[in-house]
Amino acid sequence: MDRFDKFNITVIALISLITIGMLANQEIIKRRLGLNEAAAAERALYYAEQMALNAKIYQDVISLKEQELYDEAMTKLQEVMKTYPGKAQSYVYLAQLSFNTGKLSDTIHNYRLAVENDPDYMDKKTPMFIGHEVKELVKESLPKFGREKKLKPNDKEVRNTLEDLYYLQRVLAGGCES
Repeated sequence: MDRFDKFNITVIALISLITIGMLANQEIIKRRLGLNEAAAAERALYYAEQMALNAKIYQDVISLKEQELYDEAMTKLQEVMKTYPGKAQSYVYLAQLSFNTGKLSDTIHNYRLAVENDPDYMDKKTPMFIGHEVKELVKESLPKFGREKKLKPNDKEVRNTLEDLYYLQRVLAGGCES
C-alpha cells in the first residue's frame, strides 16, 4: 500500500465518522423534540383540566356576574372561597366584581393577590392570561392614585394601592415580583 492509498482510506474513515456523528446528533434532536412535545401536551392537558374545574366551581358566580347581579355574585364567591380556600381564580373574580361595583382599590389588590398566588395569570402562553385587563387597569389607575397621593400624602389606603399598582406594573414588565 502506498501513501496515496493510506490517505484515501483515512479520508473515507473520517467521512464515515462525521456521517455517523451527524446521524447520532439528528437522533438526539428528534428525541428532545419528542420530550418537548410531550411536556407541551401535558401542560395543555393540565390547563384544560384547570379551566374545566374552574368553570364547574365558579359556575354560579359567572352566571350571576353575567346577569349583573354583583352583590349576589360576591356572596356566592365568598361561599366558594370558604369551600376552596387559596384558589387564585377566586381573586380574579373578586377583582372583577370589585371593579363592577366601583371599588378600585379592592380591584387592584385582588389582582395582585391572584398574580401572587398563580403567576400563570401573567404568562401569555397560558389560557389563564389576564395581562390585558391588568395592563389597562394599571394604565388608568396609576395617574389617578398618583394625584390622590399628592392630595392625601398620609392616606395608608392610597399608599397600599400604589404599592399594588407598582407590583402589577413590574410583573407586566417582566421584572422582579417581590
